[in-house]
Amino acid sequence: MRIHLVFIGKTAFADLDSAIGRYVDRLSHYCQVQVHYLKAEKISGAVSEDAVRRREGERIRKTVGEQGYLVVLDQRGRDPDSEGLARMLGKLMDSGKSEIWIAVGGPVGVSAELLDIADSVLSLSKMTLPHDLARLVLVEQLYRACTIMRGEPYHK
Repeated sequence: MRIHLVFIGKTAFADLDSAIGRYVDRLSHYCQVQVHYLKAEKISGAVSEDAVRRREGERIRKTVGEQGYLVVLDQRGRDPDSEGLARMLGKLMDSGKSEIWIAVGGPVGVSAELLDIADSVLSLSKMTLPHDLARLVLVEQLYRACTIMRGEPYHK
């Protein structure tokens, strides 16, 4: 299984970026992981937030293409617990899905068009998380899901 993480823009905080890298390294012991950083749109009064979401969503769509299974993070999505995420990943692997793409939008979220084409829409929390923090929570939960699938003691 290969997991592609699609992030809009660079991580703004070096400490968060370091922590994300740590969990990506840990996750890479269980599956192949590739991080795709896509250009963020400038947010200004001259361009609507909807236009920003559409442009960034189009970049995500072009990067993912027709390959694999697309998961988009959005606070209105399904919010599995850690075991539920592990079950979801296990089912995807069992069904032969070898390429899983997980997209985290930028500061203004993701477009309705991207949500429409997603195979799954998940939420990390009902609370709104800064996109940088969502990246860290995502990679830690993916690592945790892999340890759950292997019956390892990380998840208690």
